[in-house]
Amino acid sequence: MKKYLKLLLCAALGIGTFTACEDVPEPYNIPTDQGGTTPTPTGIEVTCAEAVELTRALADGASSNETYTITGYITEVVGDVSKNQQTFWMADTQNGGRVFEAYWANLPEGVTAFKAGSKVRITGKLTKYVNNNTGNMTAEIKNATVEILEGGGSGETPTGIEVTCAEAAELTKALADGGTSADTYTVTGYITEVVGNVSRNQQTFWMADTKDGGKVFEAYYANLPEGVTEFKVGSKVKITGQLMKYVNASSGQVTPEIKNATVEILENGGGETPTPTGEAKGSGTLADPYNAVAANKVATDLGTGNTSAEKYYIKGKISEIKYKFDVEHGTATFFISDDGSTQNQFQVYSANYLENKSWQSGNKQIAVGDDVIIYGQITNYQGTPETASKKAYIYSLNGATKDDGGNSGEEPTPSGGYTTLADFNNGGFETWADGVPAQWMSANTASTKGALSQSTDAHGGSYSVKVEGKTSGNQRLASTELTLAAGDYTVEFYIKPEADGGSVRPGYVPIKDDGSVGSYVYGDYTNDIPAGRWSKVTYTFSLDASTNLNLVLMNPKTPGKSFLIDDYTITKK
Repeated sequence: MKKYLKLLLCAALGIGTFTACEDVPEPYNIPTDQGGTTPTPTGIEVTCAEAVELTRALADGASSNETYTITGYITEVVGDVSKNQQTFWMADTQNGGRVFEAYWANLPEGVTAFKAGSKVRITGKLTKYVNNNTGNMTAEIKNATVEILEGGGSGETPTGIEVTCAEAAELTKALADGGTSADTYTVTGYITEVVGNVSRNQQTFWMADTKDGGKVFEAYYANLPEGVTEFKVGSKVKITGQLMKYVNASSGQVTPEIKNATVEILENGGGETPTPTGEAKGSGTLADPYNAVAANKVATDLGTGNTSAEKYYIKGKISEIKYKFDVEHGTATFFISDDGSTQNQFQVYSANYLENKSWQSGNKQIAVGDDVIIYGQITNYQGTPETASKKAYIYSLNGATKDDGGNSGEEPTPSGGYTTLADFNNGGFETWADGVPAQWMSANTASTKGALSQSTDAHGGSYSVKVEGKTSGNQRLASTELTLAAGDYTVEFYIKPEADGGSVRPGYVPIKDDGSVGSYVYGDYTNDIPAGRWSKVTYTFSLDASTNLNLVLMNPKTPGKSFLIDDYTITKK
């Protein structure tokens, strides 16, 4: 390997000729399988460190002629999945930090997201990316093919410097605003509060050194360990990652956190599940559904961690609602019992709506006391009897078995001050009030306050909006609250950076029932936008259901350049 590496470096630097390196194997040509499948490509085997050295020899912005295969560990996952791709950093060891980048790597079949701690093998051509603003170099492979050798959490658990929650919070204070620690840390404590539902196999929670210690340190969108469907208050956990000092641009409040942490559950909160009491009834068929006691017994008999292969009908009254249906998740979590009391109840976890559909704005909401029949699989999740996540649905709600029309696709009637697409008409930024463009300041945290100003440098009309750039954090231009019907949408706008190398990322964020933001949904970055002229950007997205949302344009902290936006349009096919 060292011989090959030396020869390849010589070739890349132009020292000697490739004929002097005739013992180096030719790049592998990927054959096309006649059956329609393509085998995993292979390349010249190198480590992460060797790949970086090879990349240094390339010209700025250039890619290698040869294909390389790099084996290492995912140390940090960057952003959400988009178009079945996701970016991550990797190193030769699990706590080796950010050595080599897999930029928009392709998810293998059946994998929904990459996980920190996974051992992977990536294949593609090396690229030397140089930031025009800072001059920093990134060694990367774009659109890499990925083979997962060991799943994060199923192999060795990554380790870091051991600290308590209180110590982690103190260490974070010393970081710059928006900064991340160079070292990897492992923080042990108890989950004191779980924030929001599971999204893309991640969930946010607060932790402390004692069970009643309050909100001391945050695990922001922590990765669920294999086989775990949600985090639970009271659990003792060990989280690993790089410390981050998050500063709210609006309030200035500082949050000490680890983003996308790897989690090991040491003790499951809640203790043992009591043996169900009461009379078990039913056989699990539609004609003779299980009651809550019988469903609990089936789950208990399965044994911890097991899920039924069969689907059953379960009948009862809703006794308690843990999570109502919402547009973002489409599912609800609640309890049922024979008489609607909280005695002898069974948990219906993350269940779909009528007809096994996702709940949509306009559908009837469930309420305590409703009569329901549930159909799906039963599981024993770490000692808790419940329906398997997203593998059960409401077969009947107060006797109704059909969706009540929330998926009509027609333009919904907005409520609570929300605006429809037809009334959203200030994409030219011609109308302003109190220093901000009309219809372009959200009531929630989607907008970055103080980041917007009026400019007379316009693509069309008299004005455009300037979005300040900051290297300390992302800035967002966000629309007022909108209600958009299900369908396919196309967004177009014009951007003019103040300096070369600008970047923008369009998207939207669903709004929860309480008015707060859900998980941001972004399209691709448009990078290296030249200054001095207007450039057009197009972004498309689809909504499966009527959705309350804010449209957003992110001005990313890297490179953090200010830019002008004008003539923003959104159309529905």
